[in-house]
Formats: sequence, structure tokens, C-alpha cells
Amino acid sequence: MDLALLTFVTGLATAGLAFAFGFPQFFRVRRTGSAEGVSLASVTNSLVSTTAWLMYGFSLRDVWVITTSLVGLPAIIATIHVVRRAKDEHDGMWVPLLYTGLLALAAMLIPVLPWLFPAVLGCSILWFVTPAALTAWRSADISGLATGTWWLLVVDGLVAGAYGLLAGVGAYLVYAAIALVGSAVVLARLHWPWEPACGECAPVPGCTC
Repeated sequence: MDLALLTFVTGLATAGLAFAFGFPQFFRVRRTGSAEGVSLASVTNSLVSTTAWLMYGFSLRDVWVITTSLVGLPAIIATIHVVRRAKDEHDGMWVPLLYTGLLALAAMLIPVLPWLFPAVLGCSILWFVTPAALTAWRSADISGLATGTWWLLVVDGLVAGAYGLLAGVGAYLVYAAIALVGSAVVLARLHWPWEPACGECAPVPGCTC
């Protein structure tokens, strides 16, 4: 398989994964009516990130970065809507505002520090996985979390890393590394078997019934 074809295949796979990524969480909240263990700040950060990736794709004139961003937006917006309706508390919503400000600052500094915006954008997945992981490990009830979302993120990290290597998109390599580590942390919580029998204690900070 030549390089152009391999780049096309990995780009197409990245776009497909981006389209599918938000739907497991959306359908789980819609089906169960529960958003317990789900961080609204996390999914809002994913909207900020995807919008920034879209602008970055236009600056690179990279059709697959643009396509991946566009196809990922509908599920993210739908997920934000259902999570907002299902959750009474919307803690941590200052985080998306902070993240937006950091991206805007990095964009303004492009003439002086051209490497900064790709670096900040590559770390964008941190703003999704960090609130999600903290909420999951600090929550006794994680019934609202969709396991499929995090397995998709594992696959997405692997494919994005491959595309980053083939197409020379350095931000994708940073994204891939963080996505793989972050998804492993959340999946570990989803498969955490040592909860107290009362079911009222989170692993962090932990408690006794």
C-alpha cells in the first residue's frame, strides 16, 4: 500500500471514528435518563476542541482534519444537550471558558510562537479526559458513563497517531498519546470491581459504609 493510499485510509478512518465517538454517550443518557458520572465540562470542552481543530484544519488546508472536525460536531452538540437536561449540577463549567481563552491566546501568538497553537491543540484531549476521569473516579454512581465511548477513544488514538505520522500533523501525535492514556484511566474506573457493598463510596477519596 503506497503512502498516499495509506494516508487516505487512515484519514477516512479518523473521520469515521470522529462521527461515531459522541453517539454511545448520547444514546446511553437518552436511554437511561441518567448522566451520573458524566462531566458536562468534559463534553463541552470537546466542543471547544473540535471547533479549534476545524479552524486548524482550514489553516493547514488538510481535508481530513477539516472533515473529521465537521462530522464530529453533531453528536457532541447532541450529547451536551441531553447531559445538561439530565444533570441538576453543572460543576466546573469555568473550565471550557479557561480552555477557550488559552486557545485564543495561543492563536494570537502564532506570529511569534508558531509552534504553540499546535501544541496546545494537540493537548486538547486533556480537557476532555481530565474532567471525565476526575468525575468518574470521584463518583460512586457511574451509571451514566458509556463504555463504548472510551473504547472508541482508544481506537481513535491509534488511528489519529497513524495519520499524524503519515501526514506530518504533529498535533495528532500529541493527541494520540493523551487519548490512549486518558481512555485507559476511565476504562479502569468503569471496570473497577472493589466498591463497598453499600455502593455509596467512590474509589477517590474512598470511604467506609
